[in-house]
Amino acid sequence: MIWENTLATNLQWSAEISNLEAKQKVAEKVAERVKDGDVIGVGSGSTAFLALQAISKKVKEKNLNVVGIPTSQEVSMACSTLGLPTTTLLNARPDWSFDGADEVDPKRA
Repeated sequence: MIWENTLATNLQWSAEISNLEAKQKVAEKVAERVKDGDVIGVGSGSTAFLALQAISKKVKEKNLNVVGIPTSQEVSMACSTLGLPTTTLLNARPDWSFDGADEVDPKRA
């Protein structure tokens, strides 16, 4: 399908991403875990957004067969824009999943 609307083709985060360098490192670590045939639960938030981009890059470079289970419509659109096929929890069970945490209580970590 060819999208006419730039919202569907111009993938960008809605605001400035805080702690970008650290989050980018986390995203690369998440992408390192991806292997052929994975079904991955895809979280939301800026760290997950960066991880999804890193995963997409690896999938394309290595020609991997990977399917995502998005947690929201926004994540589903991002997967679509990046060319990652999606499914639902009704149709598949994730092998693993990822999400981010912008705030952590050090007393409970």
